[in-house]
Amino acid sequence: MRYDAVKAFGFLLSAVLALAILPAEAGFEFDSTFLEIGGGQSSAQVKQQISAIGEGQLPGVYRVDVSVNQRYVTKQDIRFVRTMDPKQSDTGLFPCLDIEFFHSQGVASKVMDKRVDADPTCVAFDQGLAGVTYDYDFNQQSLDIEIPQAYLGSIPFEVRRRQWSNGEAVAFTSYSLSGSSVIDSGDRRQDQFASFRSGVNAGAWRLRNFSTWRNGNTTPGRWESLESYVQRDMGSFMAIATLGDATTEGDLFDAIPYRGVGIASDLDMLPDDARQFAPVVRGIANGRSRVIIRQRGYVIKEQWVPSGPFAISDLYSTTNNGDLEVTVESADGQSQVYTQSFASVPYMLREGQTTYALYTGRYRSSSSVAGSPAPGFAQMTARRGLAGGTTLFGGGVLSAKYSAGLFGLAHDFAGFGAISLDVTHARSAGLGAENATASGQSFRFRYSKSVALTDTNFSLLGYRYSTGGYYSFKEALDSRSDLLGSSFDASVESLSRQEYRRGHMKSNFSANVSQQLGGFGSLYSNISKSAYWDKAVADTTIQLGYNFSTGNVSYSLALGVTEGQSKDRNVTFSVSMPLGDPNSRRRISASTSHSSSGTNSQMATLSGNALEDDVLSYNVGVARQSSRGQNSQVGSLSGQYEGARATLRGGYTQTGSSRQLDVGLDGSVVAYADQMMLGQQLGETNVIIAAPDAAQVSVAGKRGVRTNGNGYTVMPSAMPYRKNRVSLDSKTIAQNVDIEQLVQDVIPNRGAFVVANFATRSGHRILFRIADSQGKAAPFAANAQLFNAEGDLLASALIADNGRAFLTGVPNQARLRVSMGSETWCYSDLHLDEPEPASGIITMDIQCEHAGAHNVQEIKP
Repeated sequence: MRYDAVKAFGFLLSAVLALAILPAEAGFEFDSTFLEIGGGQSSAQVKQQISAIGEGQLPGVYRVDVSVNQRYVTKQDIRFVRTMDPKQSDTGLFPCLDIEFFHSQGVASKVMDKRVDADPTCVAFDQGLAGVTYDYDFNQQSLDIEIPQAYLGSIPFEVRRRQWSNGEAVAFTSYSLSGSSVIDSGDRRQDQFASFRSGVNAGAWRLRNFSTWRNGNTTPGRWESLESYVQRDMGSFMAIATLGDATTEGDLFDAIPYRGVGIASDLDMLPDDARQFAPVVRGIANGRSRVIIRQRGYVIKEQWVPSGPFAISDLYSTTNNGDLEVTVESADGQSQVYTQSFASVPYMLREGQTTYALYTGRYRSSSSVAGSPAPGFAQMTARRGLAGGTTLFGGGVLSAKYSAGLFGLAHDFAGFGAISLDVTHARSAGLGAENATASGQSFRFRYSKSVALTDTNFSLLGYRYSTGGYYSFKEALDSRSDLLGSSFDASVESLSRQEYRRGHMKSNFSANVSQQLGGFGSLYSNISKSAYWDKAVADTTIQLGYNFSTGNVSYSLALGVTEGQSKDRNVTFSVSMPLGDPNSRRRISASTSHSSSGTNSQMATLSGNALEDDVLSYNVGVARQSSRGQNSQVGSLSGQYEGARATLRGGYTQTGSSRQLDVGLDGSVVAYADQMMLGQQLGETNVIIAAPDAAQVSVAGKRGVRTNGNGYTVMPSAMPYRKNRVSLDSKTIAQNVDIEQLVQDVIPNRGAFVVANFATRSGHRILFRIADSQGKAAPFAANAQLFNAEGDLLASALIADNGRAFLTGVPNQARLRVSMGSETWCYSDLHLDEPEPASGIITMDIQCEHAGAHNVQEIKP
């Protein structure tokens, strides 16, 4: 019965909307006596209401998708007013857009400055805006605005900056905890690692700290504070200022950890420039292994990986570069150590653009290196974009016993790629026991190109050569404390290899190339070769791979080569296919690997996802390994659960008599206003979702992210200075909760916690049948409005036949008002019983009094 009532209600409401959609035609009007058919009612008031709808769509605020010159811009609330010009829109409505909107779309200031509008929030398309047109599709709620190119220019930085939000005051920590236990032949080895990225936001100010803790059988528990600083943006200078323990940029000079102050341009503020990147660390693991990644002597990442080729692509985004030292430790204690170069693709600035970075302070060495020198220094770098796709750059480092100057240029050769060349001259004093002085040069070449014709991507190709007398700032500092027994000759070219300072680099070559082969798969290669003046053999790492698919079956062939102090070659072939249904997320894989060191293995695994939104991933495997004539059977089980409050992971491996257990927990704690939120690991910039009383609502596109019991959560890893769309999953909203708009757009500043506020209503869903004290039903097409106790409008709906209106989010105490145009027809105060809100639709008859009377309805659903 309730279903039939709702169905009939929907039919009549559709009829009303159909009337509203039809454009008004001169000489025709709707005969309201048709409403009397079937027991309906008609009156002069009803006729007036229908006539108003017949003039076109009703003026008001509508949430529409806005496009400019057929380019999607945003979804926002726009006020529409009645227009008397039928040529403008068949809806009879005109969009009210303010001057700021046109500025934000690049309309030149000279076009807008001389305007004189009666209402500055509703700019008419005249006075210099002739030719601007719009198309409002009411059914699709889309507004397309066409602006002639003659009016458009670049969007001023100040206009873009006004759109950014500094976010809310918060305190937070993002943590990663891991531990492992290995039992082998009665010996137990245990290791624990924890990292904390914590901070406080207050307005535009950011306080940050990055600390780690390591403990194990061979490493006593030790805390290290890697970075601790205060940061904020510099407004119209398009830069970020940093004060404290931080690290310089590493694009021109090597990154230098310092304690002091730094000011550097933030290229992400530019709308079309490339973003920062973090490298993908690749390798091959013999059995389930622990991968430890160090940068500048600090451990920045630990992760357990299964046997076979691995790729770690989730390194924390950073603006600093520097070689990564990768250690792969297997359960039997064997380890591989290699270096992966990490450098940025050369920046190409547009004509007239300038970026800069200034740092001054004291060198800050790793806390694990006691007694290291900490001299004061100053560093400056700058870039300038010239005409013709050329960028000049340079800089210098100045310290008490060290000075260096750099000059270079980068050019975009059309069709060939971007090339940069630079030379650095450095003078180092105080070297060795004799405090000798040396000077030299370092030459660097970098190349980046994507060849669309062959689908080849040279993401980074670089070569650097340094003369024997060239020392980087860190090399010079290391040489001061590296005192050799033999004398140090200022003429460095006469020294033997053994007399050079340890780690004095001679040359470095790196290349990352990928090649797509269409339907035949893809190739990739990562090559790094570093030569040192004190070593006869260069360190070389080569990772080659070929991936291809046939139907639902995927194949992979990987080759790894390590040359240097130790030599190893390994090759792995693997195949993977879905289990059962071709679209199944469960896959079965098999692989075989061979190493020149004599280690061979064959493995079979079953992997997949489970639970709602695939928040649980698992991997079960069996393997056979042989090393130096010894064979062993291996069994492994690992899994990861991406929960709303944290991510839990773990694994268990047994190899013969050896057993290994590793567990990890990643998550965050955020304090905001009167809320304490537990969530997944945070990014640099994040969004707080505020949907009060909407508990356990999922965020679309973010696995495992749900609101807590109060309706709050944090969506991690937003893009700074860019529009971020936050969308709630309507399927997870409780039936007694209504959210007016499920999509919000926010533009955060770097490091901000910006709030996406969702207007929510928690209450009953009621199909009212409204009549006055004489039993006369409320007029057809009248407006039923629901107000809370404070007089705020909660919801509204048009009345169908027999006085029926459907309203959602009805609280226990409210006022219902029925109006015809601007006149109140009747009203009623509602006082509902206090039980839990019903999950279905309630039908309810109420009596309301005409204006001047007073009526309180005691209603039991």
